[in-house]
Amino acid sequence: MRTGTNPAKTGIPAYTPQELGVALIVYIPFTTGYFQNSLEILKYQIESLRATTPQKFDLLVFDNSSCPQAVAELQALQARKWVDWLILSQHNMGKAGAWNWILAAMPNPLICYADSDVLFRPGWLAASLEVLGAFPRAGMVSAQPNFFDVMKGEGQAHRALLGDPAFELQDYWPAREIIDEYCLGIGASDEVAAPFYTQPLPSLQNKDQKAQAVLGASHMQFIIPRAVARQVTPLPATKGLLRAETMSLDYKIDSLGYLHLSTTRPYVFHMGNTVNARLIQELSAITGETHASEVHPEQPARRRSWLLKLLARLAGSPRFQPHMLRAYNLLFHALYDENRVK
Repeated sequence: MRTGTNPAKTGIPAYTPQELGVALIVYIPFTTGYFQNSLEILKYQIESLRATTPQKFDLLVFDNSSCPQAVAELQALQARKWVDWLILSQHNMGKAGAWNWILAAMPNPLICYADSDVLFRPGWLAASLEVLGAFPRAGMVSAQPNFFDVMKGEGQAHRALLGDPAFELQDYWPAREIIDEYCLGIGASDEVAAPFYTQPLPSLQNKDQKAQAVLGASHMQFIIPRAVARQVTPLPATKGLLRAETMSLDYKIDSLGYLHLSTTRPYVFHMGNTVNARLIQELSAITGETHASEVHPEQPARRRSWLLKLLARLAGSPRFQPHMLRAYNLLFHALYDENRVK
């Protein structure tokens, strides 16, 4: 039996979402090894986002089945009002699966997605909005030059502009320091990095507005209009992180006639999983706060056992490295797979 009247019926206003919504996917299954600094880096990301975004925004964090310590930290961030919406999933939905929730549900007219290790720099939003405004049918815009064409030249949407005299396809040669930073962010080997220095990036220019954008966008960070986001879901989602599934976002956007674009300068930076003095220095400049005490001091060199030396040598061998990666993945799933035999 109901007693009284629900106060919500008396005219309590519902929340009106901001024009911009930012969404992060967090996956920190443990706080050692590869993920040792992940919580710290996530906090740096949110600090940089708050310091460099001139307008109010809503922040959604989708936790993709992290460990209890990480969940507690996320709940603390929400209690500090740094996070507006916190989704805690008991199951790892995969990156594409989490995108399905985010892109189908966020109420904001503009949705910015970022991996949980992206540093935001001043001007990131203005530069992204400039590209969105200068190119009709811009469906996905990253605030960092895109170096990888995930569709391998199969994208068709930009071809609709090639006969328009207001637009021109050009070669764009990024400055060496831009390439250096990109390669640092992704941990590129010399072999992977070499082509970036010798090949231009394809770009589009709006001749009337004097605006230029690189063709292609990154899955690490992008802005997508809500109207586009609603059209691309659901995406296939069977694995935690499968390139074919994340690439389906690109193919769907392209098939709808929307452009993948990115800025010509890097307004975001991929921090990865390492905290170093360079990162701390830039973060302090962005936020105006001192983070020097949080720099992890160099650990004194330790004598490595003969077994570790042998494994390190094998890891550098093209013949043995694939087998070691498979063993690493097998051990990871044995330790942390939620479906493992109890």
